[in-house]
Amino acid sequence: MWLPMLKLQRIVPHGPLRSLTNHCIRMSSTVSTAAAEQTPPAKYERQPNVLRKKLSSVVPGSVNLQVLGAGANGAPSAVYLFTDQSRYLFNCGEGTQRLAHEHKTRLSRLEQIFVTRNTWTAVGGLPGLALTIQDAGVRNVGLHGPPHLDTMLQSMRRFVVLKNLQMQTIDSTLGVPFEDSILTVQPVVLRSEQQPLQPILSYICKLKPRPGALNLVKCVEAGVPPGPLLGQLKNGQDVTLPCGTVVHSVDVTEPAETALSFVFIDVPSLDYLESLKAQSEQYKQLANSELTEVALVVHFSPPELTAHAEYLDFMQTNFSAGTQHIYLNSHLNRFSGYAAAHRIQYQLHQLAPRFFPLLAEAAELQLSCPSNTLSHSLKKTKLDNDVEEQRENKLNESESVNAKEVKQQQVRQQQGFVSMSSFHLRPKKGLDRTLESKLTPEEYIKETHAVPGFSELLTQLQSETAETLKIESKSYPRIIFLGTGSCIPNKTRNVSSILIQTAAEAFMLFDCGEGTHGQIVRLFGRERAREVMLQLQAVYVSHLHADHHIGLIALLRERQRLEPTSPLLLLAPRQIEPWLNFYNRQIEPIADAYTLMGNGELLEQPLAGERVEQLGIASIATCLVRHCPHAFGISLTLQAQHEGEPIKLTYSGDTMPCADLVELGRNSTVLIHEATMEDDLEEEARIKTHSTISQAIQQGRDMQAKHTILTHFSQRYAKCPRLPSTEDMQHVAIAFDNMQVAVEDLQHYHKLYPALLAMYAEYTEELEQRAVKRELKL
Repeated sequence: MWLPMLKLQRIVPHGPLRSLTNHCIRMSSTVSTAAAEQTPPAKYERQPNVLRKKLSSVVPGSVNLQVLGAGANGAPSAVYLFTDQSRYLFNCGEGTQRLAHEHKTRLSRLEQIFVTRNTWTAVGGLPGLALTIQDAGVRNVGLHGPPHLDTMLQSMRRFVVLKNLQMQTIDSTLGVPFEDSILTVQPVVLRSEQQPLQPILSYICKLKPRPGALNLVKCVEAGVPPGPLLGQLKNGQDVTLPCGTVVHSVDVTEPAETALSFVFIDVPSLDYLESLKAQSEQYKQLANSELTEVALVVHFSPPELTAHAEYLDFMQTNFSAGTQHIYLNSHLNRFSGYAAAHRIQYQLHQLAPRFFPLLAEAAELQLSCPSNTLSHSLKKTKLDNDVEEQRENKLNESESVNAKEVKQQQVRQQQGFVSMSSFHLRPKKGLDRTLESKLTPEEYIKETHAVPGFSELLTQLQSETAETLKIESKSYPRIIFLGTGSCIPNKTRNVSSILIQTAAEAFMLFDCGEGTHGQIVRLFGRERAREVMLQLQAVYVSHLHADHHIGLIALLRERQRLEPTSPLLLLAPRQIEPWLNFYNRQIEPIADAYTLMGNGELLEQPLAGERVEQLGIASIATCLVRHCPHAFGISLTLQAQHEGEPIKLTYSGDTMPCADLVELGRNSTVLIHEATMEDDLEEEARIKTHSTISQAIQQGRDMQAKHTILTHFSQRYAKCPRLPSTEDMQHVAIAFDNMQVAVEDLQHYHKLYPALLAMYAEYTEELEQRAVKRELKL
């Protein structure tokens, strides 16, 4: 509009028309200033309440829906909707915060969470997410979903301490829609005759239409003066002039865009299918409305439901052929999205393939797309989708409309999705797959060989260990690290979990942080993971901080689904019992999945006998450690022997240096000890009741352990912690996620350090610089 006005001004330099032109130019400047005022300055970034108030009436120009997790290989099914000023999350399974961190999805502006069920598949990531967004400065979040969400949060208070975050729970089964300046979310309740007390929610979301462009000539004709009234008209608000005349926004703006709608559907089982079909009229009215267009349907339903004939019939009957579908949890969604875990594993694999095997998920991806490389098998560009659309348009015109819709539905359903699959709703661009998470092994390896001196050190390491590590160890125990980070997961270190293979067909787990089951699936592959879950006979929980046990529910549910011959032996503080009882009573039955024995019961009398002997264990003993109330260390004496003596394995859990742990672990074959902080953060470690690296090493010396493995590193050490001199590390190994070692392997681990430190030289140098800055500050 400006350019024609400026041209007109040059042609007609005087007269009434010039006055009108100058008035419009002033008005244009005013509108631009008003728009600029609506752009939040940087100072508001840390004042979410001020920002929310400032933008509460602004219709966003950008609305994108992003798949955080597609439900593949232990990943959650979660979708993030983000606009210029607000964020919304739909479902929050275990691992959601880790995926958000990896893919740089900002959770600090999250305002509303919508869940379709109150079972663990939909809410298992809430404890970790709540702690994360609280630390990010979020103060209020709305949590919408079925009943009992408030009591679930209350039952978590013992291990999820929310001092500054208020989570307001809203029972969406009451049918009250959520509405703000951006969208309206209408809950749709599904019920089952078999499970009447477990309603399931779907959501119909309607974007508020964006007002058309402001017509300045019409504004002049209506007598609107330059100033803030123009900004209000531009945002779709009617205004009253000083003279009392009401000017309607619709009279001075171009036609508004067609409002877009999108739908989230979750049908957990056939029991709920009839309830979905009963809602048919509501969805038909939505699809046939001239005021809105249904752009997308996101399916949280499991694959056995989305493939069901009645489910497919419902979709083609109630949605047009132009509606696109994203099927989460589909068998075609083959990649979890945790690319950073593969990246570090490919790099470490070069040092010692036996210690750092490639994740089975990568091999399964390669097999599923044998004609493509890994980097291509997970990426589908918009161009590919355009080709598919052309193919759909070439359907034989003689076919019936219904047959075409069936074929189009089948084509859409045959697409797999991964993390960062996106759908642009405004400006409307549709499906965008250009940023999808993918694996590029060649790049990961190339990164390490670009480091000066690494290739030479790697060659030297390979020549030194070629004979000693050539034959795969068949001895037990095997120690498999599933999570080696503390507090919250990051993209390379998940939270605490250690899998011990005590015999050929027997496993025990030390701690069970969030996402533990997913780690097992990605490391072993789907088929082998099922075997491991059935052979898993005991879980030990050291204490009740969330990062050590929040993955337990998912583990129990999965093992229960596989129908094992006996319940799991759960060794844990007795204080975990109210939480497990609540979940069993209010959410879904898990009581038959485990037998609880309190850690305190093993303080005086170690556990022995038939129940542990079938695990290949002679006895299990515990001690109290110095961390929090009811925190324990554990020691296993195994039936297997090393150098003529029974193997003794001790695990510290979280603790400061502890004399009782030293006594419990006296003459251990292997000590696994937390090492949260580097040595010059000893005071911080003391305040947080953790150990430094050198303190953990000294604990091993004091108990005369043959080998010490350090784990539970602060997330500031995502790759490699800051280590003492190599002389101190001769009998010390540092753990990484997905690392596997047998006892005889540990005597060779110190040979890895030169190449390992060279590979991450830039990272370790950064840690050194941080340490120097701390020293200077002191």
